[in-house]
Amino acid sequence: MALKLPFLRRRGGSRRIPILTYHSLNAQSKDYGSNDHIALEEDLRLIRRLGFRIARLADIARLLSSRGRSALDSGSWVGLSFDDGVDHDYFDIVGHEYLGDLKSFYNILKESGANAGPDWPKPSGTSFVIASPEARVVLDRACMAGLGHWRDAWWKDAAESGILEIGNHSWDHAHPALDIIAQREQRKGTFHGIDNRDDADAQIVQAQEYIRRITGDRAAPLFAYPYGESSDYLVHEYFPREARRHGMVAAFSTGGDYATPDSNRWNIPRFVSAHHWKRPEDLERILRGAQGLLGRRSAGA
Repeated sequence: MALKLPFLRRRGGSRRIPILTYHSLNAQSKDYGSNDHIALEEDLRLIRRLGFRIARLADIARLLSSRGRSALDSGSWVGLSFDDGVDHDYFDIVGHEYLGDLKSFYNILKESGANAGPDWPKPSGTSFVIASPEARVVLDRACMAGLGHWRDAWWKDAAESGILEIGNHSWDHAHPALDIIAQREQRKGTFHGIDNRDDADAQIVQAQEYIRRITGDRAAPLFAYPYGESSDYLVHEYFPREARRHGMVAAFSTGGDYATPDSNRWNIPRFVSAHHWKRPEDLERILRGAQGLLGRRSAGA
């Protein structure tokens, strides 16, 4: 009977894993609430202090979809993801006129893992990138003053690093700044328009093929919905029924909730920095909620 306890606890819904999402584009000033680089570095210290470890998103997805044992069955775990895939996921910001120098997400993770041990395996995350090179050129001009900081030159090195995986954030994000998007009716600024196989293939399969080519076949089989917008068609039809076409193992939205055994692996929720939490105290409440410790202090905290 004892051998079944981890299985029973997990399938019964007691496992709660927060997946945290950051955007390296969010660097408006040098304070925690408006700079995700500063927030990530501080958050990693908090995560470690509270006794959490960082889980790969693919391992979290397998925990949700498998009835077998998992390394995540015991202990406290957090997932990390980074959306949009601008250069500063991987490269530091150096000598900015008012931000000065800022570490990239990659280097923040690398430094945090420099003192890795049994209680703190080297942390890693998934950078969800926009695949279309043409779209990224336009978005760089529209969102980053045309600095040329939305490239794919770093994807292969990141994918080989063991620190930063490269996941799929669609072909063009259905972004309103683009003249033409991969959607039959040109419904921009939303991903709810991706409601048929042709458009889904154009946004998801086309993107995955490009990412796989650039990373040397090291693309993570993970998808993050643009705008966090999952739809009934993608969650209940396309992803579960067209696995041979898209090759994904999980898809992530931004519902502001925990991943649990009851989560649909094609609609796994995440918490977004500067939206679902704006202060370290807010994140601590999210983390303690995962441990069932809201309203009381954990031992040693």
